[in-house]
Amino acid sequence: MTSHNVKPSWAVADIRRRLNRLPKFSLTDLPTPLHELPNLSEQLKGPRILMKRDDLTHCGLGGNKNRKFQFEIGAALEHECDVMVWGGGVMQSNHARQCAAAARRAGLECVLLLNDGPHGDELQGNRLLLDLLGADVRATGRDGMFGHESDLARVADELRAAGRRPFVVEYGPLTAVGYVECLLEIHEQCLDLNAGLRYIYLASGGGTQAGLELGARALNAGYSIRGFSPLVVPGGRMKQQAELANASADLLGLNLEIRPEEIWNSTDFVGSAYAKATPEGIEAIRLVAETEGIFLEPVYTGKAFAGLLRDIRQGVLGPGDTVVFLHTGGTPLVFAYACELGEVVQTSGTS
Repeated sequence: MTSHNVKPSWAVADIRRRLNRLPKFSLTDLPTPLHELPNLSEQLKGPRILMKRDDLTHCGLGGNKNRKFQFEIGAALEHECDVMVWGGGVMQSNHARQCAAAARRAGLECVLLLNDGPHGDELQGNRLLLDLLGADVRATGRDGMFGHESDLARVADELRAAGRRPFVVEYGPLTAVGYVECLLEIHEQCLDLNAGLRYIYLASGGGTQAGLELGARALNAGYSIRGFSPLVVPGGRMKQQAELANASADLLGLNLEIRPEEIWNSTDFVGSAYAKATPEGIEAIRLVAETEGIFLEPVYTGKAFAGLLRDIRQGVLGPGDTVVFLHTGGTPLVFAYACELGEVVQTSGTS
């Protein structure tokens, strides 16, 4: 949650100038749309719901990572690198797909170190797209999300020894600055719509929320961020996100500090494990599809939207409020999780 006890120190135009000083490779047309969800708002008898459509960022079937990869690819090209290297996800990773697509768009190759995870052995969803992109996918044999650090260093050394120039994608300030830019867009779009924004909801693994928090603090905006983590991390996400937001502030020359206790990040809708579909998430997917013709997915956005539905049903948000749900993409996962989604369809059809 953002503190608003001081006057704003930076205008939108000033922050945008600071962002524009960073090397950047265009992967999408910005700003992405901010769409009203009138049918859903009416059905829920709750707040005015707006959806920020970062699922429509074009490159590689879209998603939030295109914002960060504009800066990561920009840095790679500035350093004359010829191959992107990333590890930190599973075979059905949205991040991996967008990394490979962004690299191809820039004329670079891509090496991915990926753990197994649900549906990792199926040539479907993101795993199929990685194959079509010609990414060099290397299985670690592990499960879950972590444990790639030593592998990344080893592979980067091997590539250098072979005469290549790798750019290792790290969890640093470039991970978050793209969502400072996104926050500026939301801020201006809500002003255009005369929307008195109260909360921004999102699926939050790390950099996306860190950038939003930094942007909101820099503007001294009068709304807060509610992030729903897709996995449980010992000690929570807030310390990591605060450190990342502060590193990004340093990169942009913004003299401010965000503390972990000022960040709201919940694990209430993770379910049994990372990347495991949940009944609440699937309900949210079906509800948004049936009312607005927009597709969420079961790993990230479906679970986060389930958190928004809970807050509406429990009265945290009422008819006089306005909220933005940030759609971070991940549509290929709908196809990878066809069995889980199909079970619900069959069950509802026979009840």
